[in-house]
Amino acid sequence: MDGIIYSLGIVFYEIFSGGERPVELEQKQIGETTNYGFETAGTEELSEGFNPFHQGGTGTIDSDGAELSIYRNLLSDYNLSDDDSTSYDMAFQGDGPRKKRAQNENYNMCSVSVEPLKEKGIPSSLCDLVANMLDCANKGNLSKDESYHDISEVRDDLKLMLDKPSIYLYNQDMGMASTTGLQIGDTMFGRNAELSAIKETYRRTVAGDSEFVTIYGHSGTGKSTLAHEFGKYVLFDGGLLLLGKFDQRQQGTPFSALASAFNQYCGIFLQNCELASSRQKLAHQVNHVLGSEAHHLAKLIPNLAVILGLELNFIIHNEGCANAQKRLQYLLCRFVEVLSSTFAAPVTLFLDDLQWADSASIAAVNQLLLELTGGLASQKTHFFFLGCYREGETGNNPLWKTLCVNDLFNARSIDVKLDRMDEETLTTMVSETLCLSPRLTRSLSSIIYHKTKGNPLFVSQLMISLSKEGLLRPSLSRRRWEWDKEKIQCQKLPDDVVMFFTNSIEALSEDVKASLCVLSCFGSSAESAFIKTMEGLLQKNLLNNLDTAVEEGLLDKKDGRYHFSHD
Repeated sequence: MDGIIYSLGIVFYEIFSGGERPVELEQKQIGETTNYGFETAGTEELSEGFNPFHQGGTGTIDSDGAELSIYRNLLSDYNLSDDDSTSYDMAFQGDGPRKKRAQNENYNMCSVSVEPLKEKGIPSSLCDLVANMLDCANKGNLSKDESYHDISEVRDDLKLMLDKPSIYLYNQDMGMASTTGLQIGDTMFGRNAELSAIKETYRRTVAGDSEFVTIYGHSGTGKSTLAHEFGKYVLFDGGLLLLGKFDQRQQGTPFSALASAFNQYCGIFLQNCELASSRQKLAHQVNHVLGSEAHHLAKLIPNLAVILGLELNFIIHNEGCANAQKRLQYLLCRFVEVLSSTFAAPVTLFLDDLQWADSASIAAVNQLLLELTGGLASQKTHFFFLGCYREGETGNNPLWKTLCVNDLFNARSIDVKLDRMDEETLTTMVSETLCLSPRLTRSLSSIIYHKTKGNPLFVSQLMISLSKEGLLRPSLSRRRWEWDKEKIQCQKLPDDVVMFFTNSIEALSEDVKASLCVLSCFGSSAESAFIKTMEGLLQKNLLNNLDTAVEEGLLDKKDGRYHFSHD
């Protein structure tokens, strides 16, 4: 097998170099053997039915000429002429390449440098692929455990480059990485089945069924990430998306998350001048449907008051009402109907951290589900509810049980449980984060898996920590990430992500810890503008300190807001 991999590597070298032969082979007399290790048709021992991409009867690329098309695509990507593929055509025409006798298999193999390929601007991933194939001549001495041992490994790496070129093919900016450190993206891994289940439920519900979805799991398993990935689908599909989040410190404030969700949505019309006509249309419909009752809703949703042209100072806040909460439930249902009918789109309400929900909010969600899903809903109204909660933190909460009795209203609950990632999914996550094939990162991902037990948040934070400590670092010379496997293996870590965060916070400077304390007083997130105001009042450098916490992976900063990463 080494001889086949080596010979194919020489073919690749010629293709990627534009037809140039390796200098080392020019200098070495190979006798009568031609085509870089493949003999002519007169050689006595043939490799019958040779397929370099065959994997033990499974995993074969089954379309005719698929092997050749792979290289055609690569040639096209790098503007090499069709003539440059001559060596490939010659090597794989007819019954396949000719192979020497087993005892002479390594006779023609010699060390070949890929530096000429790098000088031609060929991506590092392809240069490394060729180098790893040619390293068979040195029994792995050059790239240690990175040389190929089976042709299927070559196939898998090439397929990754073709399927995801931005990750696995094109050069990464290692100079930037050396400045910023490792950056963890927001890509979701290993949750496709759960995402598909939520999408299917959504489609059934907007078509007339009475269903809603709750996502649950332990802290750090990616509940919010899955919900936001679904939110992208809702928006792409033309739906309206309202996002709210309950806060442990605001459990005594009725409707806090609901008010935030509706208020943020209304704020979109105020922030974008291009939506002026839509804003006027919404104002007209609200006034038409709610009339004078609209000002009660405007007390809960300040941005709606602006849209309606109501002066907040003149809104009466202490009107008598036998049941003010019932009235707000009714008005919220009518407002969702207005949104859905005005913009001819389904409305999705996502509420996070339901374990901290107040009774008024739970009752309002019940009312929305009762009136806006299934048979009771208007034909012009389509409503879908999605909620998240932490497993193990709602068992004794009677409020949560209220939401679970919606089967009385024919609203069926679809529960989606998120567990920790399995090792293969974690390997994919590490591979795509480092832009290296799973073959190269498997040893690292195995260590990370056993240290984190597959908790996605723990994995992200550990990788950032390893980058900060220099155990996972960008190599400018190799133009890729590298790591110290032995030191990472010996590193002692806490047993769970909570303790990991605690230790990370303890390692911060006193000023940064004090700034985090200030931020925590206002819930799980806060606007940058608000923090700047607090900075002036407290005479403390809050923004810079919080940016330091962002760099350490303890905070996220998105859309002008600071968020705690663990929430």
